[in-house]
Parts: sequence; C-alpha cells; structure tokens
Amino acid sequence: MTHQFPSGRALGAFMLTSTLLLGVGGAASASPPSPTSTADAPMHRDSLVAIALRFRGVVDTAAFQCGTRYANIGTSKASVTASDFRFYVHDVRLVTKQGDTVRVALSPESPWQDRDVALLDFENGTASCANGTPETRDAVVVMAPPNDYRGVAFTLGVPFARNHEDLASAPPPLSLSQLFWAWQSGHKFLRVDLRATAADSAPTPWVIHLGSTGCTKATPTATGPASCAHPNRATVSLPGFDPAKDVVIADLAALLSRADVRRNQPATAAGCMSADADRDCGAIFSSLGLPHPAGTGNDSPRFFRIGQRAPVSVGASR
Repeated sequence: MTHQFPSGRALGAFMLTSTLLLGVGGAASASPPSPTSTADAPMHRDSLVAIALRFRGVVDTAAFQCGTRYANIGTSKASVTASDFRFYVHDVRLVTKQGDTVRVALSPESPWQDRDVALLDFENGTASCANGTPETRDAVVVMAPPNDYRGVAFTLGVPFARNHEDLASAPPPLSLSQLFWAWQSGHKFLRVDLRATAADSAPTPWVIHLGSTGCTKATPTATGPASCAHPNRATVSLPGFDPAKDVVIADLAALLSRADVRRNQPATAAGCMSADADRDCGAIFSSLGLPHPAGTGNDSPRFFRIGQRAPVSVGASR
C-alpha cells in the first residue's frame, strides 16, 4: 500500500523559527517522551521547546530538483538525473555549547515523524520523480530543553525494533511502500534513484537503496528477524552545528564522488543495494562512514555536512 501524503507543504506556524515554546501550534502541544541528557539539571516536559533541524538536499552547490540534469558526477564525470531522494533518521542528539549531549525527543507530526523516526523527502513527484509523492519535507522537529546548542548527531536509518514491522499496518512515516524491501529485510533507510548519461550512450540506471542485510530469524516460525548481520545504520555527528543558523546538507555529489555511475558490477543489481559483496557499494558506504569490503577510505567526501541557511543555486551543477 502506497501512503499518499496530504496536501500542504508548510510545517506549521511554530516552524517559522527554529525554536518556539511548547504548546504553540498543534504538533508542539503533544506530549513526547522527555529527552535524556548527560547534564545534571533535571528536565520537565513543560520546560521543553520545539527546535526545527533543517536539512537541504543538494548536488554539489545546486539544489536538488526532480528532472534536472547534473554534470561531472562520480569518477566517470557522468551527467545524472535523479528520480528519488528520501531517507529516514532517528536517535537525534544535540550538543550544548558546554559540551553536554542531550538525546532529544521527536515531536510526533504525521505523516512525517512519530516518536521514533522521521522522514526527509526532497522529491516532489514531478518530472523524473513520478514514483514519488507531491509533498516534501526538509526538517526534523525535536523537543529539547532551552540551551545554546552547537552540535547535532543522528542515526541514518530506522531503529531495529521498528524496521521489520508489517508494512500493511505500519503508521506514517513507515507506511511508504517505495521505502520498503521484503518484509524480513525491512525499510530502505536511504533511497536515491538516478540515471547516468554520456554523449555516446543511452542512460544507465544506478540506484542507492541502503538498508539492513543478512537478517535472520531466531527460529523458522518466528514472526520477524532476531538480528541482521549488516545493520547498515550510519551514525552522523556534526560538531559546531547551530540549529538557529545552520542546515544539514545532504550532498548527492559527495555521496557519489568515488563511485562510477556509468558502470555496474556484473551479475548485481544496478548501483548499490547494500550487499556486502557488491563492490559498487564501497564508495557509498565510505561516504556514509559505514564499513564495507570495497570501501574507498576514511577520507571519502561525506554525504552530510553543515551549511548555512542561505539558499543555494538551482540548476545544473558545476
């Protein structure tokens, strides 16, 4: 079942600034679980504020847009057109100016986030993104104690406890069939679909579907897997991030910088489907900070980085 998001791209009145008092606006009046902190000061729900952590999907210096062709991508300097760009995050933490880490609570706001996981969505269902949805989402709303925060961390993916639920009964944001593999494998943590072109050839499909692999049941009759050999959840840490001024950049050009999107390992799916034996995943995993036998090194450009909230250019990159 495909979950179609309702109309209305605005995040709500309380999202007009990065922080607003709890109780202002519909979503902020909910009662999420209290966050935990390494600090000694006690925290109470009535003292929390809503903080919008902004994300921006880009290809190098250009804003991501469906149907736009981006040049000089990967090791073969291909031109690519993307048809999907979505991912899940959870376990969000903020770091205070004093260095204390605060594990914050997500503010439930259907269909984009519940208490456990949030969806970021940069495609809009138009042009090359016909398999997507018309609504987009560029923020994760958390509830945290008022403070001067200068760092953020989160996990790319879906928590194990939620990753293997039955899709037919899963609530948003985990109800999208386009972001789900076979039931035992669970959700696609990151989905990027693209086609690479060159002057002398037809477009070549190349996709990135990140998710847990090697998932096994404890017994043949178990209703779900007990563990996964390769969880493939990436931990992201961005010191110096200021929620009031900064944005988390998700850069497809950096993600693909050491991949050759004009080639594919024989006898494997196009691009990277998270298989440990698929060499096409090496560069992608390294950009995400994940281990892989074909990894391209710790110095690989990272998918996530800090940027300022000033708008980026729109159109073909470089």
